Amino acid sequence: MTAYYASKMQRMPRWADRAAIEMFYSEAERLSKETGIPHEVDHIFPLQGNLVSGLHVQNNLQVIPALENQRKANRLLHDIV
Repeated sequence: MTAYYASKMQRMPRWADRAAIEMFYSEAERLSKETGIPHEVDHIFPLQGNLVSGLHVQNNLQVIPALENQRKANRLLHDIV
């Protein structure tokens, strides 16, 4: 188990909708195959942010291109725009 995966599991509350979360990962995979552009699931509020840390829940996820996600790193999207 990777440290990142362990971090996600620690940040997932019991009430999280696991099926909804899985849909984000399925959508990222679908978009990657369909467009040829790698997509990833991003945490809107990073799990280990400098100012705020988010949860691994469906309301904190979005699918974005992998390059954008890598550029964002552990920051809020508006911090890099």
